[in-house]
Amino acid sequence: MFLLLFFPFLLFASVIENNITSVYKQTFKNIKIENLALKYYGKKPTKIKTIDITNINPKNPKGIIKINGIKFIYYKLNAKIKILKSTKIINKNEKITKTNAELTWIPLKNLYKLPMSNFPKNSVAKMYIPNNHIIYQYMVTSPDLIRRNSPITVISKSGGIEMSFEATAIQNGKAGDIIKVKDKNNHIYKVKIDKQGNGIL
Repeated sequence: MFLLLFFPFLLFASVIENNITSVYKQTFKNIKIENLALKYYGKKPTKIKTIDITNINPKNPKGIIKINGIKFIYYKLNAKIKILKSTKIINKNEKITKTNAELTWIPLKNLYKLPMSNFPKNSVAKMYIPNNHIIYQYMVTSPDLIRRNSPITVISKSGGIEMSFEATAIQNGKAGDIIKVKDKNNHIYKVKIDKQGNGIL
């Protein structure tokens, strides 16, 4: 993001701080910014034409800002964010609730990926999560709507005519997934699971 600006350098620091903190607040809704330190390199420009904040990585509390196309400011942010942390082992496909996780505050510098900042609704652990571990977004998924060996209604639409038959799921799947099913004659089909749990040919 480039900001085109023309103003005296006296207003510079506050504008830079506002732009840096806004990037972090957009990424982390639950963030407490304790302080922001700026370090200038080289001669201060008399006028600011552009501020480039495209290199800001919200998962990193440190970075460099370009002014008028030149690397000019090094910043360091001290902040805490609210995250979801396991309080016991959470197994794959287990729901994440207050019985196995809690919300707590940690320094931003301790992150390496985007965390969960609230208890997920209608979601389960995508993998094994150890005790006392930050729960990152990639560790959570929606539960399987169809389980392997469970019955599934397969719907076929053609020329305005809708037909359906019962089959058995060969694979687990969520809404939107394509899985294999077999009918009573052991014929295999690939179907797309809809939100109601039907298989669409």
